[in-house]
Amino acid sequence: MNNTELELMGIFATVVDQGSFTAAAEALAMPKSSVSQKISRLESLLGVRLLQRTTRRLSLTAQGEVYVEHCRALLTLARGAHLAMARLREAPAGRVRVTAPEATGTLLLGKIVAEFQALYPEVVIELTLCDEQLDLVGQGYDLALRAAPLKDSSLICRRIGQVTRHLVAAPGYLAARGTPRHLAELAQHACLVHSALPVWPLQEGGWRPRGACVSNSLLALRELALHQGGIALLPYHVCQEDLASGRLRTLLPEHPIPANPFYLIYPSREHLAPALRTLMDFVAERLSFVPAPGDGRRDHQEP
Repeated sequence: MNNTELELMGIFATVVDQGSFTAAAEALAMPKSSVSQKISRLESLLGVRLLQRTTRRLSLTAQGEVYVEHCRALLTLARGAHLAMARLREAPAGRVRVTAPEATGTLLLGKIVAEFQALYPEVVIELTLCDEQLDLVGQGYDLALRAAPLKDSSLICRRIGQVTRHLVAAPGYLAARGTPRHLAELAQHACLVHSALPVWPLQEGGWRPRGACVSNSLLALRELALHQGGIALLPYHVCQEDLASGRLRTLLPEHPIPANPFYLIYPSREHLAPALRTLMDFVAERLSFVPAPGDGRRDHQEP
């Protein structure tokens, strides 16, 4: 079945419901001759006569009585589909597939998604936490939250904020190994390195740590640091509570570390579903900044 056959089925049902070619032509805004020709074409396609025609009236054949019920059912489904799309255009509803890094998704997005779904219960969010950069289009994702733009230049990349990063270690580790006061001393320590950041931005050109452990998980590196495994470079939202409680301490404050940006990445600006557009704005507002210790100000970010 093709689009032409679907059109002919709709015209046939309209003719039957209107009771004449003239009334059907008015309802369809088509010439009467075109309506008659299309019904004849449909009968030719089917190989049966659907209507008995006289100068005064139309009547359904036995085959036409069966066929028109199928046509009406199809039109009902089509109208339902149009209404469903109209509702989706007007209000946030439906499924949104999101991917984000493990630590950010666990520590930040969980609360944000819960708040969003309390406001928009008709939206179902499917959240995949993964530090690897997934193929949004190929794997069917609507949105990604990342700390760097994706490599695919065809995707839309919207910067929404940033988070500070800190060199941290547990007091027990520092008591046993000493507290580094200079970058040169840091070279003598066990470093806990994220596999996506083998070079730490502690100086111009970067500084390559001696990795006591390399992991693709910031949460795993945090646990290692808490258990005196070494020194880690962590985003503030990963170590915020540990710094406040004293379980971790900040090192080398004289070496400012560039903040880590947040980006929303999505396939296209065209025809964004209300659920996706509303979720993007909701996340952007809440991640427009993540405060550093003692920082109560809101930094302006790029739109």
